[in-house]
Amino acid sequence: TRAVPAAPSILRRSRARRGGKRVRFAQVTVYYFARRQGFTCVPSAGGSSLGMAPRHHRARRYSLSQFAHLRQVSHRQHLRQHLRREKLRARRRELTQNGTVPSAEAAGLTLADVSDDDLDVGQVEVGDYFYLQPLPTKRRRALLRASGVRRIDAEERQELRALRLSREQCGCLCRLTCEPRTCACSQAGIQCQ
Repeated sequence: TRAVPAAPSILRRSRARRGGKRVRFAQVTVYYFARRQGFTCVPSAGGSSLGMAPRHHRARRYSLSQFAHLRQVSHRQHLRQHLRREKLRARRRELTQNGTVPSAEAAGLTLADVSDDDLDVGQVEVGDYFYLQPLPTKRRRALLRASGVRRIDAEERQELRALRLSREQCGCLCRLTCEPRTCACSQAGIQCQ
């Protein structure tokens, strides 16, 4: 019997053909936008979606190492704030006798009452933790007000609720064959789902 040589890998061939050309980035440009009420995204609950102004008000250039350092510092600050809020919730629960009887002491606690010494930031790997966290409606409204948004459109709440409800219903009610007179898909001008 004669051994048949294995076919060359297409991956190796494409690498060889590239001739070692690589794209290298030297800088990161960060654009800063003012915060506005969104009207373009649908939060999972409540109203007051977050958005940004149509034009940036500032731009900064960073080297790759500077940008990586800034992101790490920022992520660590977010993590610290998140852990501080969790610790505050836990303390309030303890002071309200397992959440059943409210106490004045628990209501008076603020984030300032949780010190950095109470947080286990060193136990959490920042890269594993950091991802976008959903924000409750109260926090979104507070962020908008802190950013200078004077009037928050209250109608957006009903519009977002209607959008969330409409997204729960997908397709039509046809079974086996399409009934164009009653088919929501057909009436919307799309193929029957």
